[in-house]
Amino acid sequence: MDVRRSLVVNSTPLETRIALLENGQLCELFIERSSQVSQVGDIYKGRVAKLLQGMQSAFVTLGGPKDGFLYLDEPEIHRIGTEESPEEDEGPESALELPSLPINLPPLKEGEETLVQIVKDPIGSKGPRLSRHLSFPGRFLVLMPGIEHVGISRKITAPEERDRLRQLIKGHALPGEGFIVRTAAIGEKDEDLIGDITYLRELWAEVQRRSQSAAAPSLIWHDLRLLQKVLRDLFREEVSSFWVDREDTYLEVLEFVKRLHPEWAERVKFFTSDLPIFEAFAIEKEIEAARHPKVFLKHGGSLVINQTEALVSVDVNTGKFMGKKDLEDTVYLANLEAVPEVIRQLRLRNLGGIIVIDFIDMMEPAHRAAVMKRLQEELARDRNHARAVEISDFGLVEMTRKRTGPSLERMLTTACPHCEGSGRRLSPETAILTVYREIARQGERLHGATLRIRIHPEMLEALQQEVREGLLHLVKALGAKLQWDERPEIPVEQVSFEIRGPKEKN
Repeated sequence: MDVRRSLVVNSTPLETRIALLENGQLCELFIERSSQVSQVGDIYKGRVAKLLQGMQSAFVTLGGPKDGFLYLDEPEIHRIGTEESPEEDEGPESALELPSLPINLPPLKEGEETLVQIVKDPIGSKGPRLSRHLSFPGRFLVLMPGIEHVGISRKITAPEERDRLRQLIKGHALPGEGFIVRTAAIGEKDEDLIGDITYLRELWAEVQRRSQSAAAPSLIWHDLRLLQKVLRDLFREEVSSFWVDREDTYLEVLEFVKRLHPEWAERVKFFTSDLPIFEAFAIEKEIEAARHPKVFLKHGGSLVINQTEALVSVDVNTGKFMGKKDLEDTVYLANLEAVPEVIRQLRLRNLGGIIVIDFIDMMEPAHRAAVMKRLQEELARDRNHARAVEISDFGLVEMTRKRTGPSLERMLTTACPHCEGSGRRLSPETAILTVYREIARQGERLHGATLRIRIHPEMLEALQQEVREGLLHLVKALGAKLQWDERPEIPVEQVSFEIRGPKEKN
């Protein structure tokens, strides 16, 4: 199926949002905020602050508030770009990781200076993840200094093209240089690929020059920001339009395109309507919908998507979906319709790690095979590397998808201070019964006292009459009095009490 792609940019001084649309539907969203600019790809001249020999790792001072964490043998580096490895194009917000090849790096000592590249942004109390294996992504290639290896993206499948690209790059690589050929190189002219080699080589030389004169710790090289990465990685032949709503950003995009692909300049369009650009393209409502677990499908079915620390679960439901033949037909068609939306939601919400899709049980092996085939077809359009195992007899598909930064939910929301991130809060009955048990524990010591129960008005209003009466009965039986102290300023689920009277106790 032909896919029409377009890019839509909403830019303000505080935030840049870039939407990738496929056939007019939002499939991926990239966000960069001035207060949260990613450091991934940045290169520092750091100083080893502490060696952790038992973990084969080190903390490296970069000059910021948190030291970076470095694996000395870097066991988690993934293979990319080779015949045995997945596609390396993970999107404009992620670092390109290096292939697992035998690379001998000199051991480090505490206090020693070293060049490192940030491969993962700091999260919470953890500092950034670092690597000593530097990489420089270009439009068609990735330069890897110190690695004499030429790898080809697995998505370049034509044997003749793979051979052409390998021979061309090998013929122009110098000793001590390694390259990954990206998917974008398919069909490109030899001179354009050689030009990318020259550009990346000059970039590496500039980093070396800066590092020789810079004192540690210091920043040596800033990676491209979001807009430049999107232009480099996503603006390709199949992108029919690139809409921008801010004039200076529009001129920046236009200059870039005219320099590299002047024939594409007419695809860059300045959005001048009074209507916000994300509303005009129906993107804003898609973003809002992506914050909720339930997704409704066209013919009445639905998905329920839940993200946990360990994995992501996707539950497929028939809902009001009705087939034309029998139950098996209904189930099969509902699952088949769900597949593209499942993958779109994974891409849109930027969900990665372990993913379990719970399809509706199908009895026919042919139906399971057809659903799995459709799933693999949709995964082929996903730029993030993903693998799925065969559908089980219970309708479960286990898959993995490469993480490329925080999910959309984590980007747009924060943990609820009252529910501690669970998304739920205590029911009125649960909260008040906790108080009930504590009052019962106090027993006869409450005789003659007055109990003031501090409670949010919303919680008190929702409290069932039966529970109120039960609490009142307990207090009277203990010889005490009960007062409700409504406090609109306290958290809704926070219910407590104080004891006042001749035997006042706290």
